[in-house]
Amino acid sequence: MLTREETWEKLVRNNTVQGAMPAGAWKLSGADLSGVDLSGAQLNEADIRWARMNGVNLSGAALIGACLNQTDLSGANLSGANMVGVVFVAASLIGADLSKANISNGELGRANLSRANLDQANLSGAYLIEADFSGASLQGAVLYRAVLAGSDLSGANCSEADLSETDFNVANLSKAILTKANLYRADLNAVSLKGADLSEANLIEANLRDTEMGGVRLKGANLQRARLNGAKKLTVAQLNEVKTLFAAQLSPRLMKQIEKEYPNLLTVLAAG
Repeated sequence: MLTREETWEKLVRNNTVQGAMPAGAWKLSGADLSGVDLSGAQLNEADIRWARMNGVNLSGAALIGACLNQTDLSGANLSGANMVGVVFVAASLIGADLSKANISNGELGRANLSRANLDQANLSGAYLIEADFSGASLQGAVLYRAVLAGSDLSGANCSEADLSETDFNVANLSKAILTKANLYRADLNAVSLKGADLSEANLIEANLRDTEMGGVRLKGANLQRARLNGAKKLTVAQLNEVKTLFAAQLSPRLMKQIEKEYPNLLTVLAAG
């Protein structure tokens, strides 16, 4: 990790800033840092709005509380960066590497993270409303209690991600990969899951009311106490592959069919 002084000196050498290092938060708004190597830099609470940072190397950097609204970070390397409370509103992070980054409690509303790598990133408590995660990789990522209402996660790979108590209200998760994901108490109300793979997912107490479930794979999924009443295009053929439907809420029509054809799915799972 670079010291603040070393980070400032590097910015001076790249003609990004001039003069002595200021004592307070740095103002780098509108700067051109495209392709600059700032790995391990200290940029906590810096104002970097509207900057050009495509291809910048910020791996292992500290950007705690930094503001990067509308900044272009497409193709940037932010792997392992500490960005707790960072603000990326309407920023472009297309194809960026944010693997293992800590973005907890960050604000990324309307940010474009399409095709970004967020594997094992920590986004717990992050505000991600209307963000674009289409085609992104979030394998093993933590989004506990994150807000993704209205976001686009179509085709995203969220396998083994922690999505417990996450708000996906009216989001697009069509063709998303959610195998072995933890969706405990997740709010998937009015979400499109068309063609998504939820095999072996934990959906205990998940809210799936008014959710589009046409073509969803549910093999081995745990739907104990899940709310499925009102789910659209959900069939018995899908439900007969789940691990359990114990205490789940289903439409009267589906419940009647399950009780008749697969009553074992309505019983409590054996311990272990």
